[in-house]
This record gives sequence, structure tokens and C-alpha cells, in this order.
Amino acid sequence: MARRKVSAGELQKIKKRREIKEKKNKLMAEQEELDDGSIKEYDVCAICDDGGSVTCCDGVCQRAFHLVDSDSEDDSEEHDDCREKLGLTLEQAKMIISTEEGFICKNCQYKQHQCFACGLLGSSDDTSLQPEVFQCQQDYCAHFYHPKCIAQLLYPDSEEAVHFEIEVAAAREKFTCPVHECIACKGRENKTDKSMQFAVCRRCPTVYHRKCLPSQIIFKSRRGPNGLQRAWEDILPGRVLIFCMKHKIVRELKTPERNHIIFPEANELPVPTTLEGTPMEQDVPEETEAHYQPPSSEETQPPPPAASNQNQCCCSSRPLTLAPSSLYTKPYPGSCGWIDDWD
Repeated sequence: MARRKVSAGELQKIKKRREIKEKKNKLMAEQEELDDGSIKEYDVCAICDDGGSVTCCDGVCQRAFHLVDSDSEDDSEEHDDCREKLGLTLEQAKMIISTEEGFICKNCQYKQHQCFACGLLGSSDDTSLQPEVFQCQQDYCAHFYHPKCIAQLLYPDSEEAVHFEIEVAAAREKFTCPVHECIACKGRENKTDKSMQFAVCRRCPTVYHRKCLPSQIIFKSRRGPNGLQRAWEDILPGRVLIFCMKHKIVRELKTPERNHIIFPEANELPVPTTLEGTPMEQDVPEETEAHYQPPSSEETQPPPPAASNQNQCCCSSRPLTLAPSSLYTKPYPGSCGWIDDWD
């Protein structure tokens, strides 16, 4: 159960993060008020990518999760699989909802967060001698990255990447991750101009302006091998949520595989063993006929195809995943493949 007593210092940090979250929701909702005078919160579950009754983590990740469906009249819940992935029973989830102590996910509790580029867990404890992942400096972002991953994203195929990686690893350099600019035109977001609003991938650091969206990322499903919906504009105000073309859609889920999040256990550093299917540059014809089956821990994934120059995540000729292939033999969601360590 992800609840514990916190120190006075941690309570102060939680209060600050709640203030940031409140400001974010006010901006997104454009001061939309409910009947009781409160501001309506807009969020989607980090596990299933759906909205509804979600509970926000009070940790640094700023994510939201389905714990209990408030509209449910009995104990049968639409999103009970999200709660189960969090390792909570229904009774524990209800207890968290009913208290005012807040909710801390296991990633924040154990200070083990996933790199948003390669998907692997790393220590985010900035009080330790050697943290492994570092957070984007933007208040409303909360994505973490390995120094090598963010260096290659920001400086692909550049000698400057090595110097930048060293500075980030030594905590001497803060950074703004690629989620804050359009991958196509490199422009920033303008929420007052609909065409310049961001369309943000839920699985990797790929962002487009609405006007820059590739034609394959569609808002309504249609016939054909690439005809599954990949963009939604009615979930968050002023923002489009997408799954970019590197992620294969499971027809029954209407999302990619939902095993993209790893929650650590105490004193453990887990390595992903059952992973999302190999990222694809285009949907394959079989996708439209495939039947969803829960992934098995014994399944293995074939190596990903070579990425084309179209719709890449700032990785150009090199893939995003930077873990050595000798350690991890399977590709992870958000990656384009594997490469060995560079000298």
C-alpha cells in the first residue's frame, strides 16, 4: 500500500507540488468552476490514458491514476486494472481516497523513476551520491531522463552531446526536454492559436503543433491498414493527446500495450521483462485484424526495424534507447531500438 507518514520537509514539498498542480489545472480549465465553486481538474490516468475519476500523485511525477471510480455504484469498477497495477486492493484505494494524507506512487516513494526516452528505471534521489535520472526543469513537465538519453535527444549526432551529458550527470546543468517544442518545426506552443496548440504523445517525447501533425495521426478511425485513431482533442482542454507512429495500437484497447510503466519495490531495481510491442514507423496491416492477448512474461520481441527519417524523435540515424544491448535484450516502449555504449 503506497501510504506512509512523511516528514515536515516532505510535507512542504508536497504542498508546493500541489500548488503547481492547481495552477496547471486553472490554466487548462480556463477558470472553469464547478457547482461547489472549486476548479475542475483535468487529468488522464498514466496507465490507461483515459480520463474520469483520477487521483493525483503528490510526488514529483505529477501523474494521475485511477484508484476508485467515484461514479461506480458497487465494487465493480471500469478501471480496476489500473488500481491492480498500482498494487492496491479496492479497500486500500478507498482508504486513500477517504483520507487527506495524499497519495504517493511507488516511483516517488522509492525515488525510482523511468527515463521517458528509454523507459528504464533509475534512481532519482538527488540527495544520493550518484542519481541516475534527472528531471526536466519545467514546472509542468515532470519527465525524467538519463543524462545520455537527454543529451542525444537535444544534441543528436553532435560532439556537444558528450559534454552536455557529463554536465547533467554532475548536476551542473539543468535542461528543458523535447516535450516543449514541436518536433517538426521546432516552434513553441501558443495556446491562444488552435493551430499552434501541442499534440503530445503519451508514450515518448514526441510533440507536434496541431498544424504539423502527420497525416497518419488521425482523429477518427477509418478503413485501411493505418486507419486506427491516434489523436484525441476532447480529453484535455487546449491540448491534443496522441500516440505517434512509433507505437503500435492494439485495436481492443485503442491504445498501445499498457505495460509501459514500471513500479519499483523496496530495495529492488527491476528490469522490464514484458514490454510493449516493437515501436513501428507505420501500422502494419495485421494490426487491423489482431486480437488482443495479455502479454506473457515468456514472450520475446523481435528486434525493431530500422527507423526511417520520417517522424523520428530527434534521433535521426541513431535510435533513442541508449542502454547497452548486453544488459537488456528487449526493446522498451518509446525506443527506436538498441545501441551499444559509445566510447
